[in-house]
Amino acid sequence: MLSLTTSIFGLLAAVPLVAAGSSPNVLYKDVVVVGGGASGAYAAVRIRDDFGKSIALIEKQDILGGMVDSYTDPKTGKPYNFGVMTFLDAGNATGFFDRFGIEVGSPSMVSVNTEYIDFKTGNPVNFTLPPMADQMAAMAKFLEIVEPWEHLMQPGYGNFPEPGAIPEDLLIPYGDFITKHGLEAAVPLMYESTGLGLGDMTKETTMFVLQGFGASMARAMVGKQNQLAPASGRNQDLYDAIAEDLAGDVLYSSTVIESHRSNSSVILTVKNHKTGETTRIHARRLLLAIEPTAANMAPFDLDRNEKNVLSRFTYTNEYTGIVNNAAFAVNQSYFNLPPTAAPSNYLALPDTSFTARIDYIGGDDLFRVTIVGNSTLDTKGAKRLVQNDFNTLLRSGRLAKTSNGEPLSWVDFATHGPMHARVSVADVKAGFFQKLNALQGGRSTWWTGGAFSVNFQTTLWEFDELLFPELLKGLN
Repeated sequence: MLSLTTSIFGLLAAVPLVAAGSSPNVLYKDVVVVGGGASGAYAAVRIRDDFGKSIALIEKQDILGGMVDSYTDPKTGKPYNFGVMTFLDAGNATGFFDRFGIEVGSPSMVSVNTEYIDFKTGNPVNFTLPPMADQMAAMAKFLEIVEPWEHLMQPGYGNFPEPGAIPEDLLIPYGDFITKHGLEAAVPLMYESTGLGLGDMTKETTMFVLQGFGASMARAMVGKQNQLAPASGRNQDLYDAIAEDLAGDVLYSSTVIESHRSNSSVILTVKNHKTGETTRIHARRLLLAIEPTAANMAPFDLDRNEKNVLSRFTYTNEYTGIVNNAAFAVNQSYFNLPPTAAPSNYLALPDTSFTARIDYIGGDDLFRVTIVGNSTLDTKGAKRLVQNDFNTLLRSGRLAKTSNGEPLSWVDFATHGPMHARVSVADVKAGFFQKLNALQGGRSTWWTGGAFSVNFQTTLWEFDELLFPELLKGLN
């Protein structure tokens, strides 16, 4: 194997220089991690602090944590979470909080009254939930059915069966799976928690719905797996502590604009989009902790095989935020359902793109908004969608008070999408996940994040643990 020094200078001729007149910083690291969300931040801590390797962490935002999203009311100092609401107690989750001195407790939720409304018309939907006993019985039955498959897809797809051995139920539409097993009474809980991120989950392939709401969530619902959160009530506290720990090894407000990857090393050119400063990073390993969308992968000189595999993914775009408007009623949740859901059609769900729900979370008229979009819904479109729905609710008399016509006021807003990576049944049957797993380690690159695992914080941490032995092999 070439030495690091030899490989770096051997590659320089193949890498275009930065713009004339610029003088980029140059860093030499064992591992460069791209993406400071759950998987990237966790990996950076473990690789540097526990395995003793030098790292650089590149994050496009000015904070770590990705989808956590905590807002602090400047008047009261009280925190409100509007992204990740809880952490599942999986793997060494409690130990990871402990190492940063963050006390954990049970997540707290505001009690609300739910009104079901067709957001397209503003008309109420006469929808009735199943009795709670029926919901819990159906959830327990669901857990019994799906738990044996959990290891096939979580924390990653390393155990996913060859095409001929895939359980048939995993590849049928989720609505068919629900009716086949008589699980209709469990659907409202599935949908209103994490299932809604897929849009109309009844139309999606069962295995991918189980990645949005699977055995771990079912265990949490029936009391067999704990959920936890910082006792402070501010979920961002964990990632702020990680940021303090990693300090100067994080490049914030930065993205990769150019790369060269070989079997012995990688070279990334990184730009800070606030200062315009560029940094060239030479590393022996690359860990990509971002969704492998075409836009995200554009700077990474993908080869033909990588492009062919990763281009099969489709995603849902999710957005969330906090609005404040006195037209909404305190302690109220406005929940979007189509009129066909009445009175008890639990499989009738909205089609993307839509505002899923608007929930009171506390304070002076603070309401959390959840938007689920198709692949074309961008930030402007998401905010416009919510504004249109707000106008519809006003006109129909669904809100507590009238408005003076002012636009909806956003206190905070976050882009979570693309999420819930999935492929067609034909791709699964053609060995997609075997091809996906085979990408690990190619051209000194490893992959983590939701597309390779699942969009749950602590499960992503577990997946990272599976990567470390091979990722760090040979880094002496």
